[in-house]
Amino acid sequence: MHKLTTRLVADFDTIVIEDLHVAGMVADRRLARAVADVGMGEVRRQLEYKAAWSNRRLVVAERWFPSSKTCNDCGAVKAKLRLSQRTFACQVCGAVADRDANAAANLAGLAEAASSPSCGARINEPAGNPRKTSLAGDGYRHGKTPPARAGSTPRRKATAQDTLSHVS
Repeated sequence: MHKLTTRLVADFDTIVIEDLHVAGMVADRRLARAVADVGMGEVRRQLEYKAAWSNRRLVVAERWFPSSKTCNDCGAVKAKLRLSQRTFACQVCGAVADRDANAAANLAGLAEAASSPSCGARINEPAGNPRKTSLAGDGYRHGKTPPARAGSTPRRKATAQDTLSHVS
């Protein structure tokens, strides 16, 4: 895990991860062993502190962000998409893509939207967060961008293919 997280932080300026409901996935007896062996919480913890040390940006997609259910071409959201369906087919524009490639492209778009100077609202996103009960919160997870690195070499932007190549 240390090698993976160190390489991700060293190679990319922006890293996007999803905030998953791990406890719920462990409750599913068919997924429990595989999910528990991965150590997703530890990977996130390491990415958070290594990104902060290296002045990199870590974008955490909220738990309910429909990365797999959203069409990367037109932005339409499918109501239901079973886990067994490995290809995403949009009923609105007819685009067909691998489910994981589509989700990776949507997460890359989320990172671009988070860094844009606009308000950051996305298609199909409600105004505000109905689950957030506190106004407290600052730091990189709450919309502030990290300070610019002086004297460093520019790095390339991550693509959806980069995202898929790091997942194994």
